Amino acid sequence: MLFEQNNQHILDKKHQEWEFLHHFHHLGYDLLDLSILEEFRWDSLSPDDLKSMTNRYTWQANDSLLSIRSDWTDAIVRYRKKYKLKTDKIAYSGPVYSYNKERMQFGMETFSEDIDTQQKSMKDLLDYLQTHLKQTVSVAVISHYSLLKKLLNKDELQDPEVRHLLRERNLDGLTKYLGDTHPVVQLMSQPVPDQLHFARDQFPDLKGPVNEIINWRNALEEKNIPTVYSDLFSLPAQSYYKGIFLQFYTDQTVEPIVTGGQYSSPTKAFGMAINLTDLTY
Repeated sequence: MLFEQNNQHILDKKHQEWEFLHHFHHLGYDLLDLSILEEFRWDSLSPDDLKSMTNRYTWQANDSLLSIRSDWTDAIVRYRKKYKLKTDKIAYSGPVYSYNKERMQFGMETFSEDIDTQQKSMKDLLDYLQTHLKQTVSVAVISHYSLLKKLLNKDELQDPEVRHLLRERNLDGLTKYLGDTHPVVQLMSQPVPDQLHFARDQFPDLKGPVNEIINWRNALEEKNIPTVYSDLFSLPAQSYYKGIFLQFYTDQTVEPIVTGGQYSSPTKAFGMAINLTDLTY
């Protein structure tokens, strides 16, 4: 009986993966399947590569550094650069290994800077999450990765202590470190519901990113997500993330079930992935 249950569980997972790829293929997405093994050359490692190595399973083979895939977007960025990928949008499925754990991801990438096109792809993924995986998003968090670049100078942005305090949302620490007149401190001192409009009213350079956040917030509210709020102090995990970044949660998850956003490498694009869990896979 145990094997019968196990067999059915494996078949169900494989069918779910096939169903996702089949569904997005019929929506006009091209499908991409990449090797789980990535090869790096020591003489061409970027700052992003070096930073990410602490979260990867890596080993050395002759003159190469080998790694198990830890992020689909990162792998696709490399593939696009190497093979000059020609497609408007792709869908993918497969595992990633990072932070000492394995995750299965279903995702899509749209290679367009048109916001309507990006939001259409986002809605495609959210519709699949709700219709096929029977998961309802209860909370959406919107960030914009150009905000802090406009509020912090280059040295502050790279300062490990500043980055640590920002990740902790430590207002007292930032006040002591940067001073109470610093724009970041002034913005973080406002009540969370007021921060977005304070940023637009008090800092003219932030008007563009704030308006983009409002645009995406409106698109999410059209999807009837109960709670949508902005996080103005997020730092990108990779330097190619340039604009809007989104995280979606259900009532049953403490970690985001869907993540992704706008990036630029080598051209403007948008991508999101469903992080499958025991609830969904």
